[in-house]
Amino acid sequence: MLAVCLLAAGCSGGQETARRPSARPPSTATSSAASPSPSPSAAAKPAKYTQAELASRPCLALDQHDLAALGITGPGKRESGKHGPACAWNVAGQNVSLALDLPESYAKIMTKNGRITQVPVGQHEAIQAEFQRICFIFVAVHDVDHLVGTTTIPDPGEPQDTTCPAGASVAAAALTHIR
Repeated sequence: MLAVCLLAAGCSGGQETARRPSARPPSTATSSAASPSPSPSAAAKPAKYTQAELASRPCLALDQHDLAALGITGPGKRESGKHGPACAWNVAGQNVSLALDLPESYAKIMTKNGRITQVPVGQHEAIQAEFQRICFIFVAVHDVDHLVGTTTIPDPGEPQDTTCPAGASVAAAALTHIR
Protein backbone atom coordinates (compact mmCIF):
# COMPACT_ATOMS: atom_id res chain seq x y z
CA MET A 1 0.00 0.00 0.00
CA LEU A 2 2.84 2.40 0.86
CA ALA A 3 4.43 1.93 -2.57
CA VAL A 4 1.15 2.68 -4.32
CA CYS A 5 0.61 5.79 -2.18
CA LEU A 6 4.16 7.02 -2.69
CA LEU A 7 4.06 6.38 -6.41
CA ALA A 8 0.75 8.19 -6.66
CA ALA A 9 2.10 10.97 -4.48
CA GLY A 10 5.17 11.36 -6.64
CA CYS A 11 3.16 11.55 -9.81
CA SER A 12 -0.07 13.28 -8.81
CA GLY A 13 0.85 16.59 -7.24
CA GLY A 14 4.45 16.92 -8.25
CA GLN A 15 4.00 18.81 -11.45
CA GLU A 16 4.86 22.44 -11.03
CA THR A 17 3.92 24.98 -13.61
CA ALA A 18 6.90 27.20 -14.19
CA ARG A 19 6.27 30.81 -15.02
CA ARG A 20 8.60 32.03 -17.66
CA PRO A 21 9.21 35.75 -18.02
CA SER A 22 8.53 37.24 -21.39
CA ALA A 23 11.60 37.52 -23.57
CA ARG A 24 10.56 40.93 -24.81
CA PRO A 25 9.87 44.03 -22.76
CA PRO A 26 6.24 45.15 -22.46
CA SER A 27 5.04 47.62 -25.05
CA THR A 28 4.55 51.24 -24.06
CA ALA A 29 0.79 50.78 -24.23
CA THR A 30 0.86 48.13 -21.52
CA SER A 31 3.80 49.32 -19.44
CA SER A 32 1.82 52.03 -17.68
CA ALA A 33 -0.72 49.45 -16.49
CA ALA A 34 1.93 46.97 -15.41
CA SER A 35 2.70 46.59 -11.74
CA PRO A 36 6.00 47.90 -10.43
CA SER A 37 9.03 45.70 -10.89
CA PRO A 38 9.66 43.38 -7.98
CA SER A 39 12.68 44.07 -5.82
CA PRO A 40 15.77 42.01 -6.63
CA SER A 41 15.28 39.85 -3.51
CA ALA A 42 11.63 39.14 -4.38
CA ALA A 43 12.59 38.17 -7.92
CA ALA A 44 15.37 35.85 -6.79
CA LYS A 45 14.69 32.21 -7.55
CA PRO A 46 15.93 29.41 -5.36
CA ALA A 47 19.04 27.59 -6.50
CA LYS A 48 18.14 24.30 -8.20
CA TYR A 49 20.01 21.02 -7.87
CA THR A 50 19.40 17.48 -8.92
CA GLN A 51 18.08 15.27 -6.16
CA ALA A 52 21.36 13.32 -6.26
CA GLU A 53 23.38 16.52 -5.74
CA LEU A 54 21.28 17.44 -2.70
CA ALA A 55 21.45 13.87 -1.40
CA SER A 56 25.25 14.15 -1.22
CA ARG A 57 25.13 17.68 0.25
CA PRO A 58 21.79 17.82 2.14
CA CYS A 59 22.48 21.04 4.03
CA LEU A 60 22.25 22.88 0.66
CA ALA A 61 18.55 21.96 0.61
CA LEU A 62 17.66 25.04 2.67
CA ASP A 63 19.06 28.41 1.63
CA GLN A 64 19.20 31.62 3.68
CA HIS A 65 15.68 32.59 2.62
CA ASP A 66 14.34 29.19 3.75
CA LEU A 67 16.17 29.38 7.08
CA ALA A 68 14.75 32.84 7.78
CA ALA A 69 11.23 31.83 6.74
CA LEU A 70 11.35 28.77 9.00
CA GLY A 71 12.84 30.72 11.92
CA ILE A 72 16.08 28.72 11.88
CA THR A 73 18.95 30.78 13.23
CA GLY A 74 21.94 28.57 12.51
CA PRO A 75 23.30 26.41 9.74
CA GLY A 76 22.26 22.81 9.40
CA LYS A 77 24.29 20.05 11.00
CA ARG A 78 25.41 17.31 8.62
CA GLU A 79 24.74 13.81 9.93
CA SER A 80 25.81 10.41 8.64
CA GLY A 81 23.31 7.60 8.41
CA LYS A 82 22.79 4.13 7.05
CA HIS A 83 21.21 5.60 3.89
CA GLY A 84 23.69 8.40 3.34
CA PRO A 85 24.06 11.91 4.69
CA ALA A 86 21.27 13.96 6.24
CA CYS A 87 21.08 17.50 7.56
CA ALA A 88 19.47 18.49 10.85
CA TRP A 89 17.98 21.78 12.04
CA ASN A 90 15.98 22.88 15.07
CA VAL A 91 12.65 24.38 14.01
CA ALA A 92 10.79 25.91 16.97
CA GLY A 93 11.76 23.17 19.39
CA GLN A 94 11.48 20.38 16.83
CA ASN A 95 14.61 18.55 15.69
CA VAL A 96 14.17 17.94 11.97
CA SER A 97 16.52 15.72 9.99
CA LEU A 98 16.30 15.77 6.19
CA ALA A 99 17.57 13.03 3.87
CA LEU A 100 17.19 13.19 0.11
CA ASP A 101 17.76 9.63 -1.09
CA LEU A 102 15.88 7.16 1.08
CA PRO A 103 14.83 3.76 -0.27
CA GLU A 104 11.22 2.66 -0.22
CA SER A 105 12.19 -0.25 2.07
CA TYR A 106 13.23 2.25 4.77
CA ALA A 107 9.94 4.12 4.42
CA LYS A 108 8.03 0.86 4.81
CA ILE A 109 9.89 0.05 8.04
CA MET A 110 9.43 3.54 9.51
CA THR A 111 5.72 3.68 8.70
CA LYS A 112 4.87 0.10 9.71
CA ASN A 113 3.48 0.80 13.20
CA GLY A 114 2.59 4.46 12.90
CA ARG A 115 -0.59 6.37 12.31
CA ILE A 116 -0.31 6.92 8.55
CA THR A 117 -1.88 9.79 6.63
CA GLN A 118 -1.38 11.34 3.22
CA VAL A 119 -0.50 15.03 3.52
CA PRO A 120 0.40 17.87 1.15
CA VAL A 121 4.04 18.92 1.16
CA GLY A 122 4.57 21.84 -1.17
CA GLN A 123 3.23 20.81 -4.59
CA HIS A 124 3.51 17.09 -3.72
CA GLU A 125 1.55 14.57 -1.70
CA ALA A 126 3.50 12.77 1.00
CA ILE A 127 3.09 9.89 3.41
CA GLN A 128 3.27 10.87 7.07
CA ALA A 129 3.64 8.39 9.92
CA GLU A 130 3.49 9.31 13.59
CA PHE A 131 4.37 7.19 16.58
CA GLN A 132 6.14 7.57 19.91
CA ARG A 133 6.39 11.39 19.50
CA ILE A 134 8.32 10.97 16.22
CA CYS A 135 7.01 12.04 12.83
CA PHE A 136 8.28 10.62 9.54
CA ILE A 137 7.41 12.21 6.20
CA PHE A 138 8.30 10.63 2.85
CA VAL A 139 7.89 12.28 -0.56
CA ALA A 140 8.46 10.65 -3.94
CA VAL A 141 9.73 13.39 -6.23
CA HIS A 142 10.79 11.35 -9.25
CA ASP A 143 10.40 7.73 -8.09
CA VAL A 144 9.78 5.64 -4.98
CA ASP A 145 13.34 4.30 -4.86
CA HIS A 146 14.77 7.76 -4.07
CA LEU A 147 12.53 9.40 -1.47
CA VAL A 148 12.93 12.74 0.25
CA GLY A 149 12.26 12.20 3.93
CA THR A 150 12.19 14.02 7.23
CA THR A 151 12.37 12.64 10.73
CA THR A 152 11.13 15.05 13.39
CA ILE A 153 11.59 14.60 17.12
CA PRO A 154 10.43 17.30 19.53
CA ASP A 155 12.68 18.67 22.25
CA PRO A 156 11.61 17.51 25.74
CA GLY A 157 8.61 19.53 26.86
CA GLU A 158 7.73 20.75 23.35
CA PRO A 159 4.20 20.09 22.09
CA GLN A 160 3.63 17.05 19.88
CA ASP A 161 1.15 18.89 17.63
CA THR A 162 3.91 20.91 15.94
CA THR A 163 6.19 17.94 15.22
CA CYS A 164 4.81 16.90 11.82
CA PRO A 165 4.22 20.47 10.56
CA ALA A 166 7.89 21.30 11.27
CA GLY A 167 9.06 18.29 9.23
CA ALA A 168 6.61 19.08 6.43
CA SER A 169 7.84 22.70 6.28
CA VAL A 170 11.47 21.63 5.95
CA ALA A 171 10.56 19.07 3.26
CA ALA A 172 8.47 21.62 1.33
CA ALA A 173 11.30 24.17 1.38
CA ALA A 174 13.82 21.53 0.26
CA LEU A 175 11.59 20.44 -2.63
CA THR A 176 11.76 23.95 -4.11
CA HIS A 177 15.47 23.36 -4.73
CA ILE A 178 15.09 20.08 -6.66
CA ARG A 179 15.04 20.32 -10.43
